[in-house]
Amino acid sequence: MKIGILSMQEVKNYGSFLQAFSLRKNIEALGHECDFVNIIPGRQIGDYKQGKLHKVQMLIERLWGLDFVKRLKTIYQFQTRFSKEFLPYLGVKKGKTVGYHDIIVIGSDEVFNCAQKTWFGFSPQLYGEGLNANKVITYAASFGATTVEKLQKLGLKEEVAKMLGNLDQISVRDENSRMTIEALTGKIPQMHVDPVLIYDYSQYMPQKTHKSDYIIVYSYPGRISDKKEIAAIQTFAKKKGLKLLSIGHYFPWCDDVVVPTPFEVLGLFRDAAYIVTDTFHGSVFSIKYNKKFCTIVREMNNQKLTYLLKQFGLESRIVSDLSKLKNIMETEIDYNPVNMKIALEAQRSKEYLKRNLSFQVSSQF
Repeated sequence: MKIGILSMQEVKNYGSFLQAFSLRKNIEALGHECDFVNIIPGRQIGDYKQGKLHKVQMLIERLWGLDFVKRLKTIYQFQTRFSKEFLPYLGVKKGKTVGYHDIIVIGSDEVFNCAQKTWFGFSPQLYGEGLNANKVITYAASFGATTVEKLQKLGLKEEVAKMLGNLDQISVRDENSRMTIEALTGKIPQMHVDPVLIYDYSQYMPQKTHKSDYIIVYSYPGRISDKKEIAAIQTFAKKKGLKLLSIGHYFPWCDDVVVPTPFEVLGLFRDAAYIVTDTFHGSVFSIKYNKKFCTIVREMNNQKLTYLLKQFGLESRIVSDLSKLKNIMETEIDYNPVNMKIALEAQRSKEYLKRNLSFQVSSQF
C-alpha cells in the first residue's frame, strides 16, 4: 500500500529529521511504499501570528554580537546543509505533495501544537482535514505546550475536537496530549514513544568512535542564555577537564560548534562524556545511548519533556537548581530497567503500526 507521513519533516531540526527517518523506515519494513506529505500552511492565529519580518528579526538577534562572522558562518552552514543535503536525503520534496495515499500517518513530533509561532500557522491538514486518503491515523503525536484552555482561548476547541473525532486512530506520546484528546473527543488514545527510540540507526552512523573529551550542549539559539546556567555548565566542564561542544548552533561560551549530518549527531551523543540539554530530542538521544545527562526543563516544553523523563524513571535528571548540576551529572544511571522499558515500548509501537496500516478501521482509540 501507499502510505503517506505528515510530520514536521520540513523543519530544519535534527530531532525532526531522525524521528521522520525512523517512522519511514519502520513503515517500509512492513512492506509498504512510503513518502512524505508536506504541510500546507493554514491561518495565523491569536498571539501566535508570525509577522512578515519575524524571520528577519530572529536572524538579527542570532547574529548580534562581536563574533558576527562565526555566528553567520554556522547559520549558513546549518541552513544550507539541511536544504541541500539532509532534507533531500530524507525524501522531502518541495511544494505541495498531497496526492492520493491509501493511508496517511500524522506524526510524530508536535503536529498538534498550534499555540506557537510557525510558518504554517494553524493548518487543519495536521488534524486530518482535507487529506486524500482512505484512512488517517496518528503516531506518537503531541500537542506540545498547547492545552484545552489555550485552544478555547484561541477559539479553536470545537474545530479541533471535530477534526480529531474524524480520525480513524489516535496515538500520542505524552500525558498532556492524552488528556487533551480525551477532553476534546471523550476517547482515550493509545500512547507510544518517539520514533527515535524504536529504530536502530547503527548502519548509518559513523563506526569510528570519538575521543570522549567533550560535553555536548544541545539546545536552540537563545535558550541557554541565563548567566547562572552558563556559569554552572562552564564550571562543571572546567572541573572535568572537558570541552563544551555545541551541535548545530553557535554559542560564544562553548569551546566549539559543529554542523554534522543527523547520523553523525547520534555518533557524537554515543561517544560524549556528558550531555547538557533543554530539548526533547536531546534527552531522547541521551537516553537512547545510555549517557550521563541533565535536562533543563522550560515552560515551553515542560509538558512533553517532564513526561518523557518520568516515563523512564529519569525525572532525577531534571535540573531545577543549577547548584546541583554537578551532583546530577555525576550520579550513575541504572539503564537496565530503562532499556527494558524501551524494548517493550518499541515492540508495542511496531505492533500498533502493523495493526493499523491496513484498511480495517478500528473503532477504538
